[in-house]
Amino acid sequence: MAEMEVFPTRLVKQVAFEVRFPNLFFIESRIGEFQVQVMKDFPQAELVTRRNIMLLAGNPDDLQEMAKQQSGNAIEKIWQFKSGSGTRVEVSSRNLIIVAEQHYSYHEGGDKSFRSVVEKVVTNFFKIIQIPVAQRVGLRYINECPLFDRTTKTFKDCYNSILPVDKLGLENLSRAECIAVAKSGEMQIQHMEALRFATPTTDILVLDLDASTENVATENVLVTTDGLHDVIATEFRNVIKEPIVDFMRKGN
Repeated sequence: MAEMEVFPTRLVKQVAFEVRFPNLFFIESRIGEFQVQVMKDFPQAELVTRRNIMLLAGNPDDLQEMAKQQSGNAIEKIWQFKSGSGTRVEVSSRNLIIVAEQHYSYHEGGDKSFRSVVEKVVTNFFKIIQIPVAQRVGLRYINECPLFDRTTKTFKDCYNSILPVDKLGLENLSRAECIAVAKSGEMQIQHMEALRFATPTTDILVLDLDASTENVATENVLVTTDGLHDVIATEFRNVIKEPIVDFMRKGN
């Protein structure tokens, strides 16, 4: 298990979990039962709608016909449930998502750990929405990592980055972004890095790690998520070097 040390200064700005399933037309009739089960932890509820925007190409007659065919699917209902700390659960006919903006730890912290939240929500959901297999299970961590100065040397001292800093020089970059997707056993990880200069606080390196796997038995969703977390934790630790670890240990 690749659980990270719990640092006083955490670089995680958002963590998100998703379980995706076939389009379930009966979700709307059961959402009230799910709301009752999670109401204690997620008392704020609302229904929002999202309009899917289509980008179509073709002659006018074809476009008109395609628009007619797609019009019934243009609006998607999403049921949102929020906790007092801002963590939210979103349910649609296609997926369940949990998003936390204040992340303490995946494993540590008892009921405050992200794993405990996932376990509670998923257990209640699949008691009511009984399906055998999830199409996809995903876990994503978005980190904002400090740039102490805009020099190539300092950057390389702090990070094992996939950005072409060696080739171009950090001093010469006004923006840079790179995405790599790789297999890790039965799982897949998307590793994205981006430089963000002149943010409201400081210059940062965004490190976005998104691990996923497909065709998961619903009773195995939690243990699968543990495995996804291990992949992300290992990838994160492989990117940061000791100056960043020291920065995280010192606290604000």
